[in-house]
Amino acid sequence: MRIFIKLCCRYFIIIDDIWELGTWETLKCAFVKNTLGSRIIITTRIVDVAKSCSPSSEDLVYEMKPLSEADSKKLFFKRIFGCEESCPDSLKEAANDILKKCRGLPLAINAISSLLATTRETKEEWDRVRHSIHSSKVKSDIIETMNYILSLSYFDLPHHLRSCLLYLALFPEDQLIGRKRLVRRWISEGFIHGESGQDLMELGEEYFHQLVNRSLIQPDYIGYDGKTEYCRVHDTILDFLIDKSSEENMCTVLKKQCKPNGIVRRLSLMGNEDEEIVEQLDLSHARSISAFGDIKLLPSLGRSKCLRVLDLQNCGQLRNHHIKDIERLYQLRYLDISFTGITELPRQIGELLYLETLVTSDGLRELPESTSRLQRLARLIVGCDCKLPDGLGNLMNLQELDCVGALHLKHAEELGKLTNLRKLKINLYTHGIEGNKLEESKEKLVSSLCKLDECGLRSLSIDYYLREKNGEEPFLPALGCIEEVFVYEQDISRISRWLASLPNLHRLVSYDPKIEQQDIEMIGLIPNLIDLTLSLPGTDDAGRFIITREGFQQLQNFELSGSRMGVLFEPGAMPRLKELILDDFIRKPKSAAVDFDFGIQRLSSLARLTVSLACYRSTAAEVEATEDAFKSMAEANPNRPILEMTRLYPQHMLRDEQIDMAGSATTPAVKS
Repeated sequence: MRIFIKLCCRYFIIIDDIWELGTWETLKCAFVKNTLGSRIIITTRIVDVAKSCSPSSEDLVYEMKPLSEADSKKLFFKRIFGCEESCPDSLKEAANDILKKCRGLPLAINAISSLLATTRETKEEWDRVRHSIHSSKVKSDIIETMNYILSLSYFDLPHHLRSCLLYLALFPEDQLIGRKRLVRRWISEGFIHGESGQDLMELGEEYFHQLVNRSLIQPDYIGYDGKTEYCRVHDTILDFLIDKSSEENMCTVLKKQCKPNGIVRRLSLMGNEDEEIVEQLDLSHARSISAFGDIKLLPSLGRSKCLRVLDLQNCGQLRNHHIKDIERLYQLRYLDISFTGITELPRQIGELLYLETLVTSDGLRELPESTSRLQRLARLIVGCDCKLPDGLGNLMNLQELDCVGALHLKHAEELGKLTNLRKLKINLYTHGIEGNKLEESKEKLVSSLCKLDECGLRSLSIDYYLREKNGEEPFLPALGCIEEVFVYEQDISRISRWLASLPNLHRLVSYDPKIEQQDIEMIGLIPNLIDLTLSLPGTDDAGRFIITREGFQQLQNFELSGSRMGVLFEPGAMPRLKELILDDFIRKPKSAAVDFDFGIQRLSSLARLTVSLACYRSTAAEVEATEDAFKSMAEANPNRPILEMTRLYPQHMLRDEQIDMAGSATTPAVKS
């Protein structure tokens, strides 16, 4: 308890990017004033805001200075060549002139160096950029300088990438934007033009990563496959995009009490708009409507006959009546109602003959029968509990389907007709399927999946759950398209040999499995396993898994959670492991760190160690000893991996009086 009090009363907090004078007045009420050395740092671009946050008796405002010449060069050359020494002498004069124009602004340096990194390393190309900067009429104002350099990066883009970038003006500041969501929208807007037979999703993802590589969007969360899953737009770049998209009448972001002039082509609603203005908008030419956050009102959809994209993701206030006229949007290509309160689609949904992408909410329990008439539907994302209509095989253009109960006989048969599928997720739940009917479904499913594998299915993800009486071995063959398997509450020894036979299995997640040492060894034989998550049931088993050098040769991410069971890495184990996560960890060292050595120091490629400690019914001394043990292991690793530790349930740590009453501090840990 002593540690918990200390953490609550002494703090170091950073509040980033305050814009308004009143914001700090509201926030400061949440902080306890004390003399224990607590510190709060606030960042802002507005001098008056900075002064208002500083105590009147002291001048604690620190004005950030531009980067020095040396640091500017370091940042500039690192992006292009790795270091200044690798820059050809013929380019150094141009580089120095360009850096002077950047005036030490990190974002400007990053933008211009990213632009140059994508061009040929020739003096002519560098001089072109250099002279274009010198010929500008840029004022000395920092914002003007920044906008001009962003303009250079923008106009250096090919036209198709300019449209993709400007489109990001529709998203709110600091919004986390999913890569797949963005690419699907680009496709529906007509921004992605491939050659005949080319996969537009793959091409759109290339566009996405080009923008990341040019530092025009910021990557956020790298998946196990090495791809950027999400992105953000720096607020300075977002301001530039909003202005540029407004100039070109591409996107309309409503401001309070301000009605836009001209035709609205793409509308962004963020919940702070005047309802009367929204109702009065002329949306007869609108191609897309995007809603974010606490939206309670949508424009009448019946007025938007040209609409191609309707994205309502995460608008939890929306209900069924908000989309009552949707079947009248005959041009609609993209519909996303995920994470909303919408539980029904209109029965006439099949009239949307141009619909390409349909992403539904988890609350949707059934797709209308008319869905099977959507001949152009390429991407269908539904919850695992959603009942799909008969005639699933009619959707011949489907390329992505997530998720389908594949052991229902009609689905098992229909899947084999979807020969254009490239990405498929199925679940193998057997509830309500018995005897001969189950066996027939299995046979049909095997036949369909083998056919899809031959026709070019690239990624198959499986939610695997079979009851004990369904046999000892899995019935699926070792298909090359199987990339992900999620196993639920199962004796994993029943399928571990099958898992080891899968040539392209990249990700394995197991929830509450019964698992033994020999199963770990078998899983370690999966040839191309990159990501492994074992979420174990809470037990009092104080044993540990032993990871030898023989298995897990390709594994890069390993997460072990929810058990007192530990792990021991022998020398040479998991040679490519970059990230180790021990989540909800409740195993306590018996003494010092002697029997608490997991061998983390032997992981030769480890870059990050993340540990969350469950403090429930543990003493402060036990928690501190555990933290010290992990610190020692991380420091002993030659790579010096980043160590992140957090405490779970610190309010439930044993107080001194509880220890005295119990007579012991060794009460077994229990998962809260």
